[in-house]
Amino acid sequence: MPQVRRILRQVSVETASRKRICHRERAKHEILKGEECLVIHDPVSGGSKNYCGSCALAILDIAADDLSALREHFE
Repeated sequence: MPQVRRILRQVSVETASRKRICHRERAKHEILKGEECLVIHDPVSGGSKNYCGSCALAILDIAADDLSALREHFE
């Protein structure tokens, strides 16, 4: 049986090894060393964007809504 494809491969949670900038609120939010952050990797450029915990939750809420809407088409 063929393997099921993972579509969220470019999204992960990392513990910051140094201070990072939250790409949603660059001027207001920062990610301190040791904090967990959401990282979205761009497979084309090889770069990534980091998001602090509060911004990550907002992003994941929207993603959950989008996945629910997609799932409704197949149930």
